[in-house]
Amino acid sequence: MSPRLASSVDVEAATTTLPPDRASRTARGGSLLRGHGGSRPQGSIVVIGAGMTGFKLCERLFRLAGRGRFAVTLVGEEPRPAYDRVNLNRRFGGCGEEDLRLGGADWYRDHGVELVTGDPATFIDRGERTVITRQNRQFRYDQLVLATGSRAFVPPMEIACRERVHVYRTLEDLNAILALAKDSSSVAVIGGGLLGVEAAKGLRDLGLETHIVDYSTGLLARHLNPQAAAVFNTNLAAFGIQIRNNTVTERIDVRDGRPLLRFAGQGELAVDFVVIAAGIRPRDELARDCGLELGPRGGIKVDDFLQTSDPLISAIGECVSHRGVIYGLAPPGFLMSDVLAARLAGRSRRFRGAGQSCSLKLPECPVYALGDYQFSGNAVTHVSGGIYRQLVLDGRRVVGAVIVGRNPEIPRLQEAVESRRRLWRGQIVEFERTGLLWPDSHSDEVALWPAGAAVCNCMRVQRGALSQAVARGCTTVESLAAFTGASTVCGSCKPLLAQLVGARPAELAAPGWRWLLAASLMAFLIATAIYLIPAIPAATTVQGGWKLEPLWRDAFWKQVSGFTMLGLIIASAALSLRRRIPRLRLGAFGWWRAAHGLLGALSLLVLVTHTGLSLGSNLNFLLMLNFLLLAAWGGLAGAVTALEHRFTGYLGRRIRQVWTWLHIALVWPLPALLAFHIIAVYWF
Repeated sequence: MSPRLASSVDVEAATTTLPPDRASRTARGGSLLRGHGGSRPQGSIVVIGAGMTGFKLCERLFRLAGRGRFAVTLVGEEPRPAYDRVNLNRRFGGCGEEDLRLGGADWYRDHGVELVTGDPATFIDRGERTVITRQNRQFRYDQLVLATGSRAFVPPMEIACRERVHVYRTLEDLNAILALAKDSSSVAVIGGGLLGVEAAKGLRDLGLETHIVDYSTGLLARHLNPQAAAVFNTNLAAFGIQIRNNTVTERIDVRDGRPLLRFAGQGELAVDFVVIAAGIRPRDELARDCGLELGPRGGIKVDDFLQTSDPLISAIGECVSHRGVIYGLAPPGFLMSDVLAARLAGRSRRFRGAGQSCSLKLPECPVYALGDYQFSGNAVTHVSGGIYRQLVLDGRRVVGAVIVGRNPEIPRLQEAVESRRRLWRGQIVEFERTGLLWPDSHSDEVALWPAGAAVCNCMRVQRGALSQAVARGCTTVESLAAFTGASTVCGSCKPLLAQLVGARPAELAAPGWRWLLAASLMAFLIATAIYLIPAIPAATTVQGGWKLEPLWRDAFWKQVSGFTMLGLIIASAALSLRRRIPRLRLGAFGWWRAAHGLLGALSLLVLVTHTGLSLGSNLNFLLMLNFLLLAAWGGLAGAVTALEHRFTGYLGRRIRQVWTWLHIALVWPLPALLAFHIIAVYWF
């Protein structure tokens, strides 16, 4: 094992070369930076851990308070600026180190951040409010933030071939792994969790014979039940990855200069090198050494204000134990950064916990564990080939989900889980049958996602916020990222942002929406009036009566109005085929829909001339009632459709869908009733 194995990773760090004048100030304990106009900062903040979480804290703090209000010093262990560790596996595909960097030297300088790299903090003197580093630098603080992250866990075993065994955690680790891969043909990855599978897939893509060795009964055991794990194992094995479950590595010997893994009663495996990705542990040693209180399972204990047992020291990220929970994921750490930045800037915010949803973004076989996926409620499951989909229900409310394989409904499903949405019984039955809750889903078009659906899972940026940013003038991916923070972590949502700025968002109204709204309201009002207003009485004398009375009394004019109305109904129905026949693409669909509404309203006006507001009796009454209900409900559905761009969230869209289908359902009795009416007029 390399010298880095036991001490690898750990504090998320950053690096740059400090100018001599700044380096000397740092060695004397740092300095308070001056803000614009020569104003002095309100206090000095030292952040131990200059990686993703520490970087995000600074980013948000300066967004809220501006430069100059605080003097911030970042003390990091790694010899480089903060980088995107979430997306580290992109290096397997040839991504450069610069592409992973979150902020270069210019960023720290422009934001007035004192940056120390390659010199980890070794002691905190709480009495003197001083941080001491390995190189004996001293930094005084008014507020101290621990963002020390986590370290790679190495299972207890004897390791003889140290130079060919590496953990998978930092950029240095991955660079060492890539160097070994150049002259190797086989590799074993110890650990079948998210990091282990990620590393194994990347190494297999490099052309290496790849083995995963895991003590659990199935891969991703923390997130998948045995049935889901079996489906995922099968999918991963199809890529040529050899999987050894229920296997414990006792020691790593050496044979002919190569690592030899010896398993507990289960044989051995010789490979060219070994990668250990068996989990993480919080970096809490600094806190322990200075007497801060720790959580029951380790980690630095914090309250809802992210304050430790020392009121001058806060902690965020993977090193934290909040309410007994240690979050080993990036998004909760970013949420903590938001909360702490707001508190340091004088605002009142609390961290009340975070979801533990996670995903493995393998393009060929993604895995999602959403919400409270381990809740002991009812489970509804659909398995088909290499697809596994399960909903976890509390009553009829969806509180969690586990998905193995592609699913077009992920954004809507995430929103439903987060809001604990109540499902229709028919939806549950449909999910058991097809694996989908919304068969008409348009989830491939990000502009049509619900406003509450998360586009950027890392930063929890919702589609509605992105659409608002576009409306305010963010017309590029870069401007959207700068304004909302989306895509600034792993970057996997950048294609979705590009789609948003390349195509107009769904909030922009469809063509002809005002005409559709006017026609729909007119149809509803006319249909309601026909039902409520009494029939026009027949004339009692030759001189009395309406001058237009012959229109609904004379047989000739009744035939004219009747067939005119029939033609309008047929034309209106034909216009609705525009959406249902793919080859009909002439003109914008919005105008076709508006024309459908206008013809419906016009047919009601003709109905008045045909009936004189009389509802008739027997079958004629049923025909009138069916037609009026069809028109009135169609008017309501049309109004909701016209105003859909004003709605937020999934509810408005769902109302439109349900009302439209009810309108369509009311059409079906109409042809039979019309046929009976025509037969009665002409043959009886």
